[in-house]
Amino acid sequence: MTVEIPFVPHVFDESEASGSIHPLASFLFPDRGAGNGEIEVTRLTQGTTNALFKASHQRPDQASKSAEEIVLVKVYGEGTEVTIDRNKEIKLHKILSDNKLAPSVLVRFSNGHGYQFLDGTPCSVEAIVEEKIWRGVARELARWHAVLPNAPADGPDVILKFEPSVWSTAKKWLDALPSETEHQRAQKSQLEAEFDYLIEHLLRNRPQDPLVFGHGDLLCGNIIIQEEAAEGTPASVRFIDYEHSTYCPRAFELANHFAEWTGFECNYNLLPTRSTRREFIREYLQTHHNINNGQDGTASSHASQVAEAEVNQVMADVDLFRGFPGFYWGLCALIQAQASTGSIDFDYAGYAEKRLSEYWAWRRSGGPDTQTTEPNQAVSQREARWAAP
Repeated sequence: MTVEIPFVPHVFDESEASGSIHPLASFLFPDRGAGNGEIEVTRLTQGTTNALFKASHQRPDQASKSAEEIVLVKVYGEGTEVTIDRNKEIKLHKILSDNKLAPSVLVRFSNGHGYQFLDGTPCSVEAIVEEKIWRGVARELARWHAVLPNAPADGPDVILKFEPSVWSTAKKWLDALPSETEHQRAQKSQLEAEFDYLIEHLLRNRPQDPLVFGHGDLLCGNIIIQEEAAEGTPASVRFIDYEHSTYCPRAFELANHFAEWTGFECNYNLLPTRSTRREFIREYLQTHHNINNGQDGTASSHASQVAEAEVNQVMADVDLFRGFPGFYWGLCALIQAQASTGSIDFDYAGYAEKRLSEYWAWRRSGGPDTQTTEPNQAVSQREARWAAP
């Protein structure tokens, strides 16, 4: 039986978070009872598209800290509805929750939603380079792709229209780009031509993976480290924040995650090198095979069970897609630069320039027409780091 998520017609006021939590309390803490115990509200982060608050409740008759109930409240940033379909976000979050890949959504309200707390520590750009962390990420990502259903494998024209997917989302973002000035119209026309180029080379002329149900925005802050791993053992991690979850080629999901190792500052010295990407992909494939064979995905990896040809193919596919994330997030940031009302302190225009520069560097290197080669003076810093052994 499908459980409907309750909706409260209430606008959460970030400046009065403690008072604003009360209309939602009975849904966030259903066992609390009317007026029983104070609710403490703490602002956790100001992301690029949301504000996140932690709400905790301690029953007055229980002194043990273990009895504390904790939930999270996500408040949508103003103007983000242009790039984020919140109804889609909730729908996909529910699918993830039903498959034990995400905490449950407890309540929706006019400008956000509340959901169960996921214990752990957010990953950082400093932590993601640790082998035990990225191997844990590879395993959890494989679990997502193995457990969740793929999109129907139809032809390119059907895939382009499939909702939701990175292709249909990119098209919507292109359509939403402003075109009021001559500069904006020229920029939009150029990006539309580039999107046609990507469709031709990454969709029509290439054998395609099925569209996997991907996280779509696997930056470090969306990775929660739950347990410290023993020596030589991958960490236990979970993923949060599903607003950009969507169907996408597996190679896009992997290339996009690798791109996020550089953080919002786009420090390309942090980009994983070829050998690290290879071992990540091997861990991912081994876990995927384990789950398909009825194991839980945490069994020890045995490299011999993953054919080198399969690793080589995925490596090549990810190489082909390495420029698409810069184009994709560049579009998103361009729109947000126009739509943001200033409630979110983030330099969208500067970020758009950085991400689109990644795309143009990829195009100058030959785009999907060439594999990565040894870097030379004409290769950008990012392309050089990507090609490094």
